[in-house]
Amino acid sequence: MRYLIILLPFTLIVCWGCTSKECRDADFGGPYQFVIPATLSPAKDTFRVGDTIYVSSVFSDEVFERQTQQYYKLENWQFFPTTRMDKIDVVDSNFVQDGLADFEYIIPVQYDYDRFDYGSGSIGLLGEYIYQDSEYYLEFKLIPQQPGLYYFTQFAAQGIDDDQDFPGRCPRVPSDTNVELNEGEDNNIEFLSASPDPHYNDWILQRPQQRFYDNSSYCFYVVE
Repeated sequence: MRYLIILLPFTLIVCWGCTSKECRDADFGGPYQFVIPATLSPAKDTFRVGDTIYVSSVFSDEVFERQTQQYYKLENWQFFPTTRMDKIDVVDSNFVQDGLADFEYIIPVQYDYDRFDYGSGSIGLLGEYIYQDSEYYLEFKLIPQQPGLYYFTQFAAQGIDDDQDFPGRCPRVPSDTNVELNEGEDNNIEFLSASPDPHYNDWILQRPQQRFYDNSSYCFYVVE
């Protein structure tokens, strides 16, 4: 035990010396924050029952990271994209996100992306991107079937404790992914105030960047 105690500081010094200067100088305030794009179109505030909403997320494997303001090559990265929809013109004390039940969804057969029913009663679409020729692809359609006020989110469920690796990754720094929808447009965030649910009309609006934009959110009405 005495020898282990003596050797430990030297081991730490050697390990620190193996770390790149960029990593030693980096001031991480949290995990790597990768940013990937998605688009909801047409970017309207009101759709009619039977309209087609297009959702697309296509991007290079050279992915921008906010903490270092650099691009990193993420090959075959598991982002675990997820789609949720909530009908927010009613108050749901159980917070069940089952708004996708009011939509028909059309997903091309080549994608590993499909409906998932959670034990809580929430409904989501989840799966993975196609990764081909250094590009990531995910595209599908949503067709509203019922009127209402809806809250859409398209996010990456990749956990910050994953062990995926990439060139230049600093040791012991976790990673997370944010999806930027419609290049950071306002995405009708003001519609949250029309919801009677305090989760939407108050809690999200307290931290709009973290709780709305970083979750790639969008609000819209559906009418007959």
